[in-house]
Amino acid sequence: MDSDIERDTIGACITACNECRRVCLGHVRHCLDIGGEHAEADHIAMLLTSAQVCSAAVELMTIDSEWHPIFCDLCAQVCEDCADECAAMGEMEDCVAACRQCVQSCRQMVAESTADVPA
Repeated sequence: MDSDIERDTIGACITACNECRRVCLGHVRHCLDIGGEHAEADHIAMLLTSAQVCSAAVELMTIDSEWHPIFCDLCAQVCEDCADECAAMGEMEDCVAACRQCVQSCRQMVAESTADVPA
């Protein structure tokens, strides 16, 4: 890691990804209990995919893998889709907020991590 700013940004991103993972996993049961479109296989798969990609992103950031910016960009894309889907369904405001925070943190981390890379 090149600087204190990047370490702070990665630390914030790890925190946001961990929270998003926790909330998405917690909503699996919530959605199954609600039923209907909340319990459909595609929606449950989206929650589980979001949780898994967050977990993998955290692992790569934690070991300072050279691949973490690429994976965090993917994490932002998946979590953005999850947030949009959850917002459209309703009754999932905390999931939407956690996913959107993860998206913002991942994008900021990617921007800072790739800013120092020569073209």
